[in-house]
Amino acid sequence: MIEKELVMQFKEVNQKIINIMQKKVDDYELTLGLLHLLMTIMHKPDTTQKELAKEMRFTEGAMSMSVKRLLKLGLIEQVQCQSDGRCNRLVVTEKGKKIAKDYKHYLYNIIQNVFKEFNVEELEMIHGFLMKINSNLDQVLSDIND
Repeated sequence: MIEKELVMQFKEVNQKIINIMQKKVDDYELTLGLLHLLMTIMHKPDTTQKELAKEMRFTEGAMSMSVKRLLKLGLIEQVQCQSDGRCNRLVVTEKGKKIAKDYKHYLYNIIQNVFKEFNVEELEMIHGFLMKINSNLDQVLSDIND
């Protein structure tokens, strides 16, 4: 059954991409989750832990532990809110920005290597196929949740 083989290939591609990403993250002494949190803080400057926990669907305790780890590594800092001295905003440090920029550059290069043997037409076909697969998966999820 070709469909089963395709799913296994998707799984293998996904695992390889995760392994490639994790190797770089290991250089920073982070996890993929912490790197994702760092990137989220970068895209939402001056956010609070509570706001992040809600958005990322973390418990406040889990968010607190993750933020403490990023603080300890010097990747973020807490800045007291001017309007409310009881809350702190999270801000990415220069060290954190450097890591985020380096990681984005690394991912860009990986993506270029993954698709280096494909022409534009082939990439557009793959994109179309993946859009159909995602649409089908959305329908499966919808059916399961109903």
